[in-house]
Amino acid sequence: MAALIFFGTGLALADLGAGPSAVSALFLVLMALPAYAALIRWLGVRRGLALLLLLSVLPLLVEALAVLTGVPYGRFSYGGALGPKAFGLVPWTVAVAYPPVFLASAAAASSLAGTEARRFLPATALFALLADLVLDPAAVRAGFWAWDAPGPYYGVPAANFVGWAITGLLYAALFRHLVRDRFAAGETVPPSVAASAVLIFGFWAGYLLRERLLLPAALGLFLAALFLSLPRRGGGPGPHR
Repeated sequence: MAALIFFGTGLALADLGAGPSAVSALFLVLMALPAYAALIRWLGVRRGLALLLLLSVLPLLVEALAVLTGVPYGRFSYGGALGPKAFGLVPWTVAVAYPPVFLASAAAASSLAGTEARRFLPATALFALLADLVLDPAAVRAGFWAWDAPGPYYGVPAANFVGWAITGLLYAALFRHLVRDRFAAGETVPPSVAASAVLIFGFWAGYLLRERLLLPAALGLFLAALFLSLPRRGGGPGPHR
């Protein structure tokens, strides 16, 4: 039901980038909370918060590097819709926006491909790449950021997707290392960790449909449905610590 509400919200919005930055930031935080809560339930407070901190700070630093040098995503710059910028380069809200997408990718990979490194790492990177095929066209259309040299996929250059695949692979390796004991015990990433992504992709699919970007809209609906239907395989939530 919540996913349908977010889909309808996205469908109804005509000019997302025009709203106050505080509203955009609050919206991102609210959408991220279900994933954060689910991860902490699974890993416990200490390890869950530590992992969230890593998945927040590292993407922020990588985004800053990309804005400065073009590596690894290509050259682009952020507008003001997402709020104040860290280092004068990247909105702080990026630290909130990325973890739910990555966590859903990891949950899908562990449930559908397994937790062995040779399966989990490329599968997580693949789901992250599919996610960006939805998110980047939506964000560009909303005016969140702009590319110096627009590319063939709704204005997004191919280098961006290569960068997402590489960083997704690296984050997946770090994530797997930090939860290796859970994987060794036969657990997978709980499907509840993907709850935020169901809302996120439901919302963006509605917005993309509103903007008549049909391919990324269809892919967004597919991902929302996929994350919503993830099976649980082994293990249960970890203790609270």
